[in-house]
Amino acid sequence: DARGGGGTDAAGGGERTVGTLVPRAPVSLTDLFLGIVTVTAFSRVGSAIQDTGLVSLPSFAYFVVFWQIWSKEASYGTRFDATDVSGQVETLLCCFALLGGSLSAYGDFDGAGCTRVMGTACFVSLLHAALHARVYWWFKDAGREGLGHNVRRYAV
Repeated sequence: DARGGGGTDAAGGGERTVGTLVPRAPVSLTDLFLGIVTVTAFSRVGSAIQDTGLVSLPSFAYFVVFWQIWSKEASYGTRFDATDVSGQVETLLCCFALLGGSLSAYGDFDGAGCTRVMGTACFVSLLHAALHARVYWWFKDAGREGLGHNVRRYAV
């Protein structure tokens, strides 16, 4: 049909539809909370930069740490099923660690703030290592072919 909304496909068989939207799963509350916490952490780093008038090395380092936490969490959430209780608890713990670390966005490398940010990074790294170990454990019996093998390889 001239509007592009129907007709038969090129093989002459079934009905085709153009512009059909495929529904997606709703965003979980933990993912929304992660987004809010990440924006808060970046805002605190941005406020520190704005108040000093320059991008200092500690501010840049804290931004990189917060970026890595967010990217690892988003990466895990898009690759694996994060709707189970352990995945949601890990995300919430990362959120609280990120909030605690963002309190030190004004800190210098010599102060307790740097120790807090590095402690946050270490804690979140341990959480992600535990998640990858869990994924590996779940797929450890997968054969050399197929999705299970690829998931296991990614987890290591």
